Amino acid sequence: MEPAHPGHKKGSGVNNVKDPVETKLHTAVCKGAVTLSAAQKAIVTDWTTALSRLGLS
Repeated sequence: MEPAHPGHKKGSGVNNVKDPVETKLHTAVCKGAVTLSAAQKAIVTDWTTALSRLGLS
């Protein structure tokens, strides 16, 4: 488990701003919309642009 984002307050939503991106990538891989290797490469290159890079945003 990743540490919570600095300033996160318990019960106020996702712990880390990267979590929704990871969830969308996970869903896309499981549905066969993108390959696992493409998702891994996109998130490692720049997680803030991973979804748009793969056409998922």
